[in-house]
Amino acid sequence: MLSKLLFILFIMNTVVQANWGEYKSLFVAHDGRVIDRVNSDITHSESIGYALYLSLKNDDIKTFDKIYKWYKDNLTTNDFGLISWKWGKDKNESWHILDKNNASDGDLWIAYDNLLMYEKTNQIHYKQEALSLIKNIKQHLIMNHKGRLYLLPAKTGFNTESYFEINLSYYLFFIFDKFVQYDNDTTWKRLKNDGINLLNEAKFSPLKLHSDWIRIDKRTLKIELTRNNSFGYDALRIPFNILKSDIKDKDKLLEPYIQYVNSMKSVDSVFGTSDLKNGTISLFNYSFAHLSIYNMLDKHFNNMSSFTNEIKSLKGKNKNDYYSYSIYLFTTFN
Repeated sequence: MLSKLLFILFIMNTVVQANWGEYKSLFVAHDGRVIDRVNSDITHSESIGYALYLSLKNDDIKTFDKIYKWYKDNLTTNDFGLISWKWGKDKNESWHILDKNNASDGDLWIAYDNLLMYEKTNQIHYKQEALSLIKNIKQHLIMNHKGRLYLLPAKTGFNTESYFEINLSYYLFFIFDKFVQYDNDTTWKRLKNDGINLLNEAKFSPLKLHSDWIRIDKRTLKIELTRNNSFGYDALRIPFNILKSDIKDKDKLLEPYIQYVNSMKSVDSVFGTSDLKNGTISLFNYSFAHLSIYNMLDKHFNNMSSFTNEIKSLKGKNKNDYYSYSIYLFTTFN
């Protein structure tokens, strides 16, 4: 029995390493730049954060070092000490930072990765960099409104006199927990608890799912749909963020998602993005990122992997999809 278990673990590790090797060959350039090939070959802070994390999970310090050096040399911090979110080619064929505004999830991931690297190597500069970024995230991205803390998606562009917008998939609860270990401040626990409350409040349509974006009225605190009205490519990360956390009653919080997955199994179809304004479900608009999240939920609740064949098929057809490949690899470690 033990030899059989060891063989299974060996095969699983071999598959994970093969996937990581393919991921690197597709998206990590020789100089460490992480390339989003279906998005004009740009590099963004999210992709840096993802690839640094996946390097660590695969014990690939050489690749971590390359990616780290590239972002230090190219994604310089902006005036607020946050990471410029977008680097790419302009209309004059010149490559440089295209937008100095930040993306909060990218900042969170990069700070988290630096803490993990510090814990692995005990090299103090990783800790110092993470703490500096954590300080600036607290100062510029966390808003206290009527006694509740909110994580803004970026320093600029989402906060007006009458409302502000939130991307709930940026609430990386497991990262907030890591920050608590290094930052003697109640902010992160409060942000986590307020974020959980927001997830409970911001469910839409009879599906009771979360949307990619929400808008909150500053006067009434009313939560509304905004932008694409969908449970789509952003919100699909929310179940991962919940499962990776130590949230109490996480299964209750995930009930709408497993109902969504079980409904697919009962009708033998795959659901894609859902319009949460009118409750309609697409049977076509999905990626292997969606399938990976569905499989993760199916494993957790049903001890099954009902979407494995669909993942293999769609991954083979769309393996240049950096975002989906990243989410797919995340779920292999969960």
